Amino acid sequence: MQNKITKTIAVMAVAMSVACSSIDCPLNNRTYMSMKLTGNKAVLEDTLTIAAERTPDNPDEDTVLINRQTGLDSLTIPMSYSRTEDVYFLTLVQKDTRLKTVDTVWISKQNEQHFESIDCAPAVFHTIEGVRFTQHAIEDIKINNNKVTYNDPKAHLLIYIKNSNN
Repeated sequence: MQNKITKTIAVMAVAMSVACSSIDCPLNNRTYMSMKLTGNKAVLEDTLTIAAERTPDNPDEDTVLINRQTGLDSLTIPMSYSRTEDVYFLTLVQKDTRLKTVDTVWISKQNEQHFESIDCAPAVFHTIEGVRFTQHAIEDIKINNNKVTYNDPKAHLLIYIKNSNN
């Protein structure tokens, strides 16, 4: 009888350990929006800095997300968890003339709580509803994929940069 109870406990312990190991939480639960340069400037030779507005009450307080990058053809930036509109400042410094232009991009979105498991960290997915932007260096921005999740192979936004002589 003792041997039968021991075997039953051993089988239950193995079953419980297998059940617990089947949870597959993502390593990175932060969602990033991807942007692809397209048009005449598919690779950016100019220097790009991107900052995000932290609070709408104090627009002078912002966070640098990308600092003085060159040779970009695409990039990824984080989105806020709870704001319905994210604001980004794109600063371009032209390679030849050192002329500096700043464009502001407003992205309106719906935030959706995403639940994997009670054991996984919380996540927020987004649905991009619209994009507004100034047109100093940016010619156009088009929504290519409006669903922002963990792993999106398709770029969310397509950005067209003006030629230097425009």
